[in-house]
Amino acid sequence: MLQVAEQVFVARGIRAATMDEIAERVGVTKPLIYDYFGSKEGLLAATIEKGRRQLLGLIIDTWSEHPELPVRDRMRAVVRAWFDFIDEHEQVFALLRAEGALVGAAAESVERIRQQTAKAFAEGMRGLPAFAGLPPGLVTGMAEIVIGGCERLAVSRVEAPGLSAPDAADLIMTTIWDGLGSVRAGRR
Repeated sequence: MLQVAEQVFVARGIRAATMDEIAERVGVTKPLIYDYFGSKEGLLAATIEKGRRQLLGLIIDTWSEHPELPVRDRMRAVVRAWFDFIDEHEQVFALLRAEGALVGAAAESVERIRQQTAKAFAEGMRGLPAFAGLPPGLVTGMAEIVIGGCERLAVSRVEAPGLSAPDAADLIMTTIWDGLGSVRAGRR
């Protein structure tokens, strides 16, 4: 249901998508979808939440993979995983970019994605020796900057395709890493 809803929301636009079309494509009755999700907004929120869970799991898993790698390489791996996720889940990303059309639970889901993604980045950074001694608020702020840069670059890649996920990760690291490196523990 969520996969079909995602396709319809992206193809038709959030406002133009109908529960009738989604029910027909899924092969169920419209009342059944309402029983599960309560409303079109609830279905949209559930669709976005599914993507949120996948992205969050990927970020957490990527931080824990290859603990032997240098700090910069681990950070790049997480940024690369983020861009790979966007490439593999273009429809979810399209929904997230449609913020102006989102209200209620769906808008809250998008904000929750941002907060939890930034939190996962910050927790991963705090687990690295280079950032362990820094104040939590500073690390959280740095994570927000990384996420913001990733989001803007991801939007740019949609509007002007051609930059691969590995190249996007390299661009983020080249642009942001030196700034982060200058405030790492012991180098302030």
